[in-house]
Amino acid sequence: MRPFFRYVVGGAILFAGCHVAPAMALSGCVKRNLATYQIGQTTFVDVYNDIEPGTMVRAGEAAGEGQLLLVCGAGTVQVRGRWQGAVPEGAPYPLSVNGKPSGFGVRLYLRDDEGGDPMPFPHTFSRTFTEGEEVRSDHDTIRYEIFRTEGPVEFGAVDAGPIAQSNVDRQGGGMVVFRSMEIYDLVFRRPACSMTSESLNQDVHVGDFNASNFATPDRATPWKAFRLTVKECLEPIGLVAGFVFGSASDADKDDPRLFSLSGPENVGLELGDSDKKTIEPGKEARFNAVGTGKDFVFNVRLRETKPTVRGGTFSRPITVRVDFM
Repeated sequence: MRPFFRYVVGGAILFAGCHVAPAMALSGCVKRNLATYQIGQTTFVDVYNDIEPGTMVRAGEAAGEGQLLLVCGAGTVQVRGRWQGAVPEGAPYPLSVNGKPSGFGVRLYLRDDEGGDPMPFPHTFSRTFTEGEEVRSDHDTIRYEIFRTEGPVEFGAVDAGPIAQSNVDRQGGGMVVFRSMEIYDLVFRRPACSMTSESLNQDVHVGDFNASNFATPDRATPWKAFRLTVKECLEPIGLVAGFVFGSASDADKDDPRLFSLSGPENVGLELGDSDKKTIEPGKEARFNAVGTGKDFVFNVRLRETKPTVRGGTFSRPITVRVDFM
């Protein structure tokens, strides 16, 4: 505006004017909201130690939430993407499980509302705003890629929390964080183990015997070994395999440690582990898991339940359930 002042000098009236410049707009931005990008929301990743370092095991995206993030003044500002902590140049951000290195790391890439090519973290770029221009998260996406790194694999839930952020020059000085990238619910899971269908559905021939074969201290025939074979189990260390043969209803009424038979009288079928320790019907027996292609060894024999054994033939199906835990 141009205010006018009147002066009286020696009886004459003089007019003088002055100009007041408009206030300069401040460059920089004011934060309105913080956008949170959840990395690996409810994501299970099956992993194992033999994965080669540098192999990508998972990729995905986390989208913006459609929020108003910043209101900016006219001018050029610096926008920065930074890790939460020191990370060697070019390396992925290391992920941990229960505070221990997991053997995996993550790389992040930002595609902001300006479009263009995704920018890897860390990054710095300039952006020029007009007065009052807004930054929103409507079209922002964070791409993540999880890679195998060095060291043993640690299985379990990845430690949650922020791993990276975006900040920008703030009006009045300093910087303000307006995006946060966080591990949310990411789990490194052991691959499932399985048994071969052929071994689970095999016929085991116990043998042909007569009453005199039971004249032993155990009142039983010799043990006959059979094997159940692992189809696939990439990470057996630390796993337990639980075997349940049959159910309680399969037990012999005179000796519930044995499986009942129809045909022979006063005889039951006894199952044992590799050490020939009896495995009772319907009761779980646990063993350390073994790797792909290896066997669990079991034994079977006939045993007298009470005097006197009488002959007969039988075919006895027994179900088996295997749980890896």
